[in-house]
Amino acid sequence: MNDQSFHLLAVDGGGTKTLAVITDSTGSILGEGKAGASNYQVIGKELAIKALVASIQGALAEAAALNGGPVRFEKTVFALAGIDTSNDELEVQEMVEESIKQLGLATHMLLVENDCLSALLGATQNKAGALLISGTGSIVFAHDGRGNFFRTGGWGYRVGDEGSGYWIGKEAIRSIMKMNDGREKETILSQLILQKFGFQKIEDLYNWVYSPSYCVDDVGALTALVEEAYKLGDKVSQGILDEAAAELTLLLETTIEKAGIAKEEFQLILQGGVIQNNHYIRDRVLDSLKTSAERVKVLDTDQKPITFIIKRGLNL
Repeated sequence: MNDQSFHLLAVDGGGTKTLAVITDSTGSILGEGKAGASNYQVIGKELAIKALVASIQGALAEAAALNGGPVRFEKTVFALAGIDTSNDELEVQEMVEESIKQLGLATHMLLVENDCLSALLGATQNKAGALLISGTGSIVFAHDGRGNFFRTGGWGYRVGDEGSGYWIGKEAIRSIMKMNDGREKETILSQLILQKFGFQKIEDLYNWVYSPSYCVDDVGALTALVEEAYKLGDKVSQGILDEAAAELTLLLETTIEKAGIAKEEFQLILQGGVIQNNHYIRDRVLDSLKTSAERVKVLDTDQKPITFIIKRGLNL
């Protein structure tokens, strides 16, 4: 059996799903595979490794590379969520090495880094820029174009992720509980959220929050109901969206100040369902930047993070 060689393997792994692609030297996709979450902070190392292996196996199958022969890559990029500390770097490096071992792969060049940083460098081609992500979680990365990188936020749903989908959903639930106590104004969020979950009363919602079936993704999905309630004139929902926008603005402005690029021309990439699809929040964040970063250029794109991660790998 002959060795099979490919130019690039790029893996985008997060807290919800994992995507692996194989490309040629021009970035054309030869194979693609998908699996579940691979953020070990969310699901643990064993399940994360399984997701990495499954996604890569899917890509290999599409690229017709599962004939039993060794598979070699010129470049391999694992852009993974959950790399937040030096300990995380060690843990994730072990995960990646185990995944490669199980698959029997060989690679000439291997890069393992935070998924946000990888996407930022790929999108801006190493020029000064910032990446704001607000999906289920939230984080900002920036670099000054001179090799220095800065991060703000991204500390997870338990202690951070302000302005994210999860944070918005959590604030919606809190507002319902406060309304029930008489500490908050009346809000139609109660009706909308109870209806979504099929609950009869607020006590059912409370019980769910502290039950094993409580799910970060389910809470994050409540963002759509907060937006719906705002459009119906709900002041509580508007307040939640205003606060989310303020938190994201603080994340962004803090990071570009640390990077020293606030007065320079730089690209801003917006990623994640909240900042891309909730125009109320998006408009308020960008309006605030008009005074703090006058020369910012917003990169409006529907491209997925994997596109930027591929570019990152091609330019190694």
